[in-house]
Amino acid sequence: MLDGGSCYPRCLLIYNQPTSADQAAVEASMNDKTQSSSVWNWHPELPLKLPPVFVWPPRPIAAIKYLLGRSFLFSQITLYIALSFVSWYYLYPDLSHWKEFSFGWIFQVYVVNQAISIIFASGLHLYFHSYKKQGTHHRYDHRELARDNQRFLFNNQVWDNIFWSLVSGTAFWTLWQVAFMWGYANGYLPWNDFETNPVWFVFLFVLLPFWSSTYFYFIHRGLHWRPLYKLAHSLHHKNVTPGPWSGLAMHPIEHFIYFGVVVIHLLLASHPIHLFFLMLLNVLGAYSGHAGYEDLVIKGKSRIGIANLFHTLHHKYFECNYGTTYMPCDKWFGTFHDGTEESTIRMRERRAKLFKTAWD
Repeated sequence: MLDGGSCYPRCLLIYNQPTSADQAAVEASMNDKTQSSSVWNWHPELPLKLPPVFVWPPRPIAAIKYLLGRSFLFSQITLYIALSFVSWYYLYPDLSHWKEFSFGWIFQVYVVNQAISIIFASGLHLYFHSYKKQGTHHRYDHRELARDNQRFLFNNQVWDNIFWSLVSGTAFWTLWQVAFMWGYANGYLPWNDFETNPVWFVFLFVLLPFWSSTYFYFIHRGLHWRPLYKLAHSLHHKNVTPGPWSGLAMHPIEHFIYFGVVVIHLLLASHPIHLFFLMLLNVLGAYSGHAGYEDLVIKGKSRIGIANLFHTLHHKYFECNYGTTYMPCDKWFGTFHDGTEESTIRMRERRAKLFKTAWD
């Protein structure tokens, strides 16, 4: 069994991390060998369990309960679906405007997207981190977001994250969305609406989160390829202790790749509402997924899930949990960290083998 205080951090740093600041952050995380009560301010029951959808042998009753429960249908997904309909009917310009690229309707889309980002991410940040309305209840990390830190623009993690999210993130979100809106309007994308095929129309809202999870896993693994990590993804990983605005704090190259998730609409018959839903899932889901709190607790009861420890573990240990919990890609490809010390040891051993192979 390896000594995590010497060999493993060196392996991780040489193999994949480009900057001295990143090295210090990873080293601090990997050298933390205390028990869970010290590693985390709070954590859910460990080991983490993945949803019972893609399991063998199949568990159909458990899968249906999951899909119809608070972890899927009655979760933030409901909000994203509702907002996608509101966007179609009230927020974005009418379909007739999309046939020609013009400043007016494109700017309207951009303004709406900025407003959605600011309202949602700011709301999470103000509630949990500025006014601390929930205190540290169900908060994962005991550390505060960074201030007076030269690793970040303006020496401030929050302002750095806001800059990258709004200046680059919303621009690429709008770029991809406008291109596909134009494609729908001109008949270049396969179309389906509720009147044509209501079953498929509804089913896509179930299917798209699983597609998004799969896409994210593979592009995320690619972004950890050393050249791409050094060029782009290291910017996101400055956020060892993430906050809501960390969700879209990415390099422009990563934003371009990340929002490419919409390419599925080139293949599947869909409606612009599905496009809006998929974008909101990846934008608002990123903000909430980095909020640092498991759920919204009101009067001592959990009301709705906010983030999850699964992705927080990725920010702590870097080389695990590349996907999301919707798809068990990490389980299938050996990169799943279930939050236990045993899982951390296995990860250290895996990284040591990768280091040895790279230098043999």
